[in-house]
Amino acid sequence: MGLSFRDIMSADMTELDDAAAAWKRMSKRFGELRRDYNAQVRGHLAHSQWSGVAKVTFDEVATVSSGEFGNAKSQAEGIATLLTEAYEDLVARKKDLGKRVAEAEDDKMSVDGSGRVTLDTTKLNEGERLARGHDPTFASALDDKVADWQTAVDKAVEAVNEADAAIKKALLASVAPPGNRAAGMNGFNPRKVDYTPPGTRKDLDRILKDYQVGPDPGGIVGYPRNWILRAAVFSTVTVTEKEADMLDELGLAGLPAFNGIKEDAFDTADARFSSDDRNDDHNDAFRHSYWNALMTKKYGAEWTEKYTVAHEARPGNPPEREAMDLYNNEVGRRIASSHPDASEEELADLVEKAVRDGDMVVIPKGGGRLAFSDQVGPDATGDPTLSAPEGEKDEVSGYTDSGGSGSGKRSGAGSGS
Repeated sequence: MGLSFRDIMSADMTELDDAAAAWKRMSKRFGELRRDYNAQVRGHLAHSQWSGVAKVTFDEVATVSSGEFGNAKSQAEGIATLLTEAYEDLVARKKDLGKRVAEAEDDKMSVDGSGRVTLDTTKLNEGERLARGHDPTFASALDDKVADWQTAVDKAVEAVNEADAAIKKALLASVAPPGNRAAGMNGFNPRKVDYTPPGTRKDLDRILKDYQVGPDPGGIVGYPRNWILRAAVFSTVTVTEKEADMLDELGLAGLPAFNGIKEDAFDTADARFSSDDRNDDHNDAFRHSYWNALMTKKYGAEWTEKYTVAHEARPGNPPEREAMDLYNNEVGRRIASSHPDASEEELADLVEKAVRDGDMVVIPKGGGRLAFSDQVGPDATGDPTLSAPEGEKDEVSGYTDSGGSGSGKRSGAGSGS
């Protein structure tokens, strides 16, 4: 569960700044310890008469120990920088939330401690109060204004939560064991991890780089693989081997519901966002996100993530399209997880809102990069131009291509969105 309006407004952000200062002091201390170790331990023994196997073993361990002091210094310094950047971003986002509240209150609204926006009727003049009670059009306009301010406040709260999640991810990466170093899983990680504020151009570059998946080692297979299942369905498709394994777990009885979710995602996307080819645009973004939201509601977020990652692991998938789909898939799972009691219609409304608010990404004209879904209109989307790092996908004779991540085509049993 994310941070609430109340959590954010009452949070003391200076604790992050204090933590950054403590990590900076720690970095300095590790540097001092390394110098002391090299001078007082390794330095004394380096000029001693000690020799033999034990000395060789000591030298090896001492080299690692000295290196780990240095790695610890680098890690602490990196975390200090990360926390400082996180502090500055969270302070700015909290300030923006406060600004939205103040603007709403100046516009005759009241915002309570939970972030709920209502009309402050005490701020209406006598004429406005009379019109509100007797003029439906005026009353409706006031209701719309309340809804608009609620959206503004909710979006500012969401921006803080997005930053909070990005900070957590960066912190976990910064303390991840190096694994392949001499100290093994117990070693310090000297690699600096940058904090990228969500919603920025730098964030778009990060999404394009990070939201990628390697091709399935098992390649592309025809599905269903079982001849009994093939006889039970009207069409067959190509999927990755991992997809096929997970679809087999659903069994014959589970495939109709799975395919129904896919069809619902296509139909609802077409109803809410018109599209010529359903690829790389707002229709595509909505479809993938809503598909994931529906699957999360039925199968859970963990299964859905595993399946949709497997679905994208097709050779020859352009990087922009792969990143777009993986990212938008994640947004859909997050929406469903945050609203476990939402109906399918309510999930569709939330996903549509996320597209229109710029919480998803599309491919702009010219390709080679991503854009947030509120930065370009449907007519300004384009096609991917970057080459896939691996070769084109293999075709399987006798089966229809399920379309991978971006075909925008409906296919048979087991095909994705």
